[in-house]
Amino acid sequence: MESFQLDGAAASESGTSPVIATSFGTVCGSGDSDKFVNLLFETNPLEHSCDTRIVMTARPLEVIYDAVSVHLFSKW
Repeated sequence: MESFQLDGAAASESGTSPVIATSFGTVCGSGDSDKFVNLLFETNPLEHSCDTRIVMTARPLEVIYDAVSVHLFSKW
């Protein structure tokens, strides 16, 4: 996953939806470190300190509070 965006409830006046969460920053290249979420699963890793290893890294996420979206979600 390279980017993430979550739209809120549409405003009744304009009909547009506010962006309430989005991945922070831009993707600069095509490597694994540039992905929004990177998950690594290993069985019998070379370190021999464990039988299985899971490593998950994620880039920052910007969250913007929108009262209308939160209120409508809580009623759901």
